[in-house]
Amino acid sequence: MKSCGQYFFLGLSFIFVVVIVLLLVIPPALHAIPAFTRTYNVKCTICHTRPPRLNSYGERFLENGYQLPGTEEGGSFGGKAFGALSLEDVTNHLAIRLRGNVLRSVDFDNEGSGRGIQGSSKDKTEFSFPEIASFMVSGTLFHNIGVFVEVETNFEENHTGLERGFFTFNNIGKHDVAHLRVGRIDPSAFWSYPTARQQLMVIGDDRDEHGDFHLPTIDRIALSPAAFAAKFSGIFERNGTPILPYQSALYNAVSEVGIDLYGRPFGDWFLYQAGIINGANEDFRDSNNSKDWYVMMRLDHARSKFFSSSLSGFAYFGNRNAKLATRDSVDWERYGFAANIQYKMIDLYGAFVIDRVTNLPSSMTAQFDEIATGTTIEGDVLVTDHLMLSLRLDYLDPGGTLAHRKSTTFLGMQAKYYLHQNFSVFLRHDRNLRKAEGGVAPGRNFRHAFFIGVDLML
Repeated sequence: MKSCGQYFFLGLSFIFVVVIVLLLVIPPALHAIPAFTRTYNVKCTICHTRPPRLNSYGERFLENGYQLPGTEEGGSFGGKAFGALSLEDVTNHLAIRLRGNVLRSVDFDNEGSGRGIQGSSKDKTEFSFPEIASFMVSGTLFHNIGVFVEVETNFEENHTGLERGFFTFNNIGKHDVAHLRVGRIDPSAFWSYPTARQQLMVIGDDRDEHGDFHLPTIDRIALSPAAFAAKFSGIFERNGTPILPYQSALYNAVSEVGIDLYGRPFGDWFLYQAGIINGANEDFRDSNNSKDWYVMMRLDHARSKFFSSSLSGFAYFGNRNAKLATRDSVDWERYGFAANIQYKMIDLYGAFVIDRVTNLPSSMTAQFDEIATGTTIEGDVLVTDHLMLSLRLDYLDPGGTLAHRKSTTFLGMQAKYYLHQNFSVFLRHDRNLRKAEGGVAPGRNFRHAFFIGVDLML
């Protein structure tokens, strides 16, 4: 059996080989020039601190429907409209992202495993190909009309599907007053801590399926930010699929089908957002014919070349969007605040989120905690032009079934080296700061995890 040290050096050797091969086979012109930089003939750093994080200019570019801030030229600026594209122009609107771990080692406190209780777990050390490949098409179809489509393949789950896909109708009435998105959207895209643009990416989870309305055994915790997490044990999607307390949900789910309106009617300092979606974890269906809706406001306190800051808050109102093991429908709501400060090479951001389940049946009130909270604080520091260090602290005070209600505190550390602006390798270590609970509580069983991975955008 190989030791952790041997796995470490084997992993580094594997990454070294991958890097050399990619440097040899990828044309130099494509190393760090994704779709939008090819369209507008600019560098990636005009919009990013380091991908995937956006700076204030990049946020305005996103808000303006993939048109440069202050403009409404659509595809005619620095490129061509979609209808006039030639084969040579296609790469201006296409991007591919490959990300994930080539080596991962996850350790649990395994005392109590095999008892058939929630939290039974197993240690794992394994090699893999980066798990996620995304194919993106983005740009402007016409004046003030944009489009974004992302198809994602998860090699571990053998699943390919539409991750995000929507149209944007921009500058309705007057510039920046109102923009409209329609389709499979990411609700948190304009929040101060957007779900899809983290430097410490979400680590996926393995789970055993136990049928309809049964608590799942958690083999690996999905290490998403605690503020984004579902936070409750003992709640289910409307079709009976268990919702793990550590997976992203509601306003902070990656994407849902709906429509939202946003804009800056009073200038750069204020942003509003209001939207309606099918419902949490509903994908393209709407099984109860009820909608969830949300509102968000953001205040931008400063915006300059070297310094920017923002503060935002939202409220998300669910309508019969979850079920209990008793098959009773409940309303699942969320309220949250986030802040972001960027100063030169420092990027600090965090969030505090409160989740609440209402309309509990009287038989459940004594055994179900209807309020849960999550706090996440993260900092990224670009030490050199190529090296970024990240640190994230997560505190989860969960709710749900009282028998499994245990608070957790995780610390995530990452070193990310950018060989080029859009090609990086990273070392990551996540650690549980709480004492183990002998196999009873899944959040406490997890001890630590070590990852070596890659993140490549073309």
